[in-house]
Amino acid sequence: MTNTIIDVAAAIVINNGKFLSAKRLGGYLHNLWEFPGGKLEKHETPKLAAERELEEELGIKAVASETVLVLDYAYPDKSVRLHFVLCSLDNSKSNNLALLAQNPTTSWFTPEIAPLNDFCPADKLALEKIKWDTILKSEDIDNDD
Repeated sequence: MTNTIIDVAAAIVINNGKFLSAKRLGGYLHNLWEFPGGKLEKHETPKLAAERELEEELGIKAVASETVLVLDYAYPDKSVRLHFVLCSLDNSKSNNLALLAQNPTTSWFTPEIAPLNDFCPADKLALEKIKWDTILKSEDIDNDD
């Protein structure tokens, strides 16, 4: 294995106290849940990568606000540095919730009842480290506007 660390953006999209997850298709992590996202492109910030990946992978528009956790994880075949980026749906440009409801590879979970053993190892670790109280409280404030 090389010592190269791959930078990856992982979007934390919150809606009504739940976070968005997507199933991996293919590879040895096939059928496990993860935060949607992907590799950062050259000269790309984690926030821009999170927005781009949500649009490319799921067809939804979102606005990234802040990175809430950076986590290094070594898989058997690669090492990744995951940048967990808080995002909100931008429903002014598309009907994101309707698109997601039609997608069989996405689901919404609350932090308390997320099926941890069905998540990719790095995402499972992140679920345990993310300060959910703070994130969900900020969503409540945003929804009061």
